Amino acid sequence: MRLKPDNILSLPARPVPYAVLGSPINHSLSPVMQQAAFDQLGLEARYFRIEVDEEGLAKAVTRLRQVPFGGWNCTVPNKVKMVELCDRRAESAEQFGAVNTVTNEKGVLVGHNTDGTGWSRAMREAFGRGPDEMRIVLLGSGGAGRAIATQAILEKCPELVVANRNPARARDMLAHLNAQFADGPLARTAQNLRMIRWEDEALEKALREADVVVNATSAGLDPKAAPVLQARMIPGNLLVFDSVYGAGCAKFRQEVETAGATWSDGLGMLLHQGAAAFSLWTGQTAPVEIMRRALLSNLPVPTK
Repeated sequence: MRLKPDNILSLPARPVPYAVLGSPINHSLSPVMQQAAFDQLGLEARYFRIEVDEEGLAKAVTRLRQVPFGGWNCTVPNKVKMVELCDRRAESAEQFGAVNTVTNEKGVLVGHNTDGTGWSRAMREAFGRGPDEMRIVLLGSGGAGRAIATQAILEKCPELVVANRNPARARDMLAHLNAQFADGPLARTAQNLRMIRWEDEALEKALREADVVVNATSAGLDPKAAPVLQARMIPGNLLVFDSVYGAGCAKFRQEVETAGATWSDGLGMLLHQGAAAFSLWTGQTAPVEIMRRALLSNLPVPTK
């Protein structure tokens, strides 16, 4: 069920409500995945979609406290804004500078980030290799991009190149990462952590020198938007991971397959970050295979 923030206070406190907050939100498969997990373990809970953007997020969170919700997920565009709305932040949220999971601990909202570990597990499933073995080009520096970049460094990625259509946002993220990893074994240098301009020539050069490109932008969610990269820019030996899934990645996937490169969408990332969120809320091991089956059985059928 999709709700507007004005509908939140109409919900009962039982079954315990949970939700995903974002805009757009209709495409999200988090509800079917999380509800399947709650039902499998016999937990009295119900999971909703709530359509809300950054402007309305603070008011929505106030209402989520009042019901009260057991916890929630954040997706585009709310992950960075949610950081300041939590009462406490777990180490993952501090490290990543973004929150995708909130737990409600007796009225205290604690922000977490499970995107990083979810992405890493999905990469290993899709490609048989982890961030520690890959030179990565990362497209995007919003909430998902911050989590992926931080996880890549934590796992000792040998080289990370960041591009964002808004260069100021990429610079902000690099400043955050350089401050966080200023010294010690994970310290970054200008050679293994850098940004490039979002221009064809710079992107093509970076892609030729990379093992994998990771799309952490939400451009695919706009049906009118052009593909993130054109086929002519993508080397045939490149691995391509799109954090988007379903219809939102169709245009990009077509370009990747035309180029002959290896493709994976973000369904695995959704699964593994969601499983980690479920365990944070419930204290129980998530039924990952039940959640996976729920996702696969609810994927929209592609249209020609």
